[in-house]
Amino acid sequence: MSLPRSIFISLCIFVSTQSAAVTVQATGQALIVNGDLSSARSIAINRARAQAALQANAFISTQQHLTQGVITEDQLSITSLANVGRAKVISEKIKSNVLSILISVDIISHNQCSNGKSANKHRKRIAIAAFPMLDPSQSKIGRLRNIESSLASELVKRLADDDNIEALNAGHLMLQSEVSIAATQQLARGSLTTVLQQTRQLEVQYIVSGVVRDISMLTPSVFRQKNYFIDKYNKYDYLSSKYMRAFEVELFIHDGFTGALISQKSFRTAGLWGNNDRQKFGFASSPFWQLDYGKQVQSKLDQMADEISATLRCNDFTVEISRTDQNSIWLKAGRTAGIKAGDQFDVYRKSTFYDRQQNPTIELSKTTLMLTIKEVQANSARGSVNGLTGQNNIQSGDILISR
Repeated sequence: MSLPRSIFISLCIFVSTQSAAVTVQATGQALIVNGDLSSARSIAINRARAQAALQANAFISTQQHLTQGVITEDQLSITSLANVGRAKVISEKIKSNVLSILISVDIISHNQCSNGKSANKHRKRIAIAAFPMLDPSQSKIGRLRNIESSLASELVKRLADDDNIEALNAGHLMLQSEVSIAATQQLARGSLTTVLQQTRQLEVQYIVSGVVRDISMLTPSVFRQKNYFIDKYNKYDYLSSKYMRAFEVELFIHDGFTGALISQKSFRTAGLWGNNDRQKFGFASSPFWQLDYGKQVQSKLDQMADEISATLRCNDFTVEISRTDQNSIWLKAGRTAGIKAGDQFDVYRKSTFYDRQQNPTIELSKTTLMLTIKEVQANSARGSVNGLTGQNNIQSGDILISR
């Protein structure tokens, strides 16, 4: 009796359909090759995250391919029933050139969202813009002015492993021209519609931006002490709370097609800066991360990335129509966004209205048409609708929203 060319082994473990989180600790190991500790650490953490998912009853599938009785490929995948959060490293050990890392990680069920929807299965494309400073003078200590663009690149790094998001670095784009009035009530009226042309060429569904509200020293006079003896004492007392520094950032998530505000949240923390008033660290530099302040900021950036991921995981997948013909519609997303044959979308007309000050507001109007995907390419797809696009005035630039 000959062996089959491939064997598929599947293990299914029950996971509650309700949204729930569980904290799991797991260990991952990796061999340190040519002294490359950084690569070994990344591999070990990924293996620990996979182990944590197993322990949290994620859906596991193991597939082995046999060629003449010999295993030629072994794949282990953890699929979409659980969302593995950001790993927090508890300890690291090196023995016989093998790195072992113990992590703690939160795992959340994908099946339900707090807004009552099921988690969206499509991969969303987002642009992360600059975070302008409310008071740029606060950046002088440590030379942190690059925080405005570096916050975007740091968030992109943290979202790189998220299978549900494709994050683009748009840290060169300043979406809030008047930082002092970048408040929720103003943004909610669609102020981002004036800059949508800047982001439209990126073909993104969502835009992430924000404002750096505060990075001041909590005791502003600590570096301006004129009394020589007090100044000397302060420098020796560098672990004092006098050297604490604030970090406050406001995060905005906007719809990439209408400019509507979807989410707004503030993140605040503080950390010990020390008596490094003359050091020119630069934001997100290696010396910066070594500071207690840097560690506190790093933790807050992790929370910001998790907030973006959680918000968009449960939000609609929206895509622009590229062209129409009779009962066929082509869209600007495909296989890389997780679209497959049989997926269904509602069809919306996009309209622009102007108030008395000629400020634009973009609105989406749902039609009776429903699109069913028929053909899928890497970055595009075609589907058919239950009617004629011409009779419903559907054209390029209108919108599809996943069902």
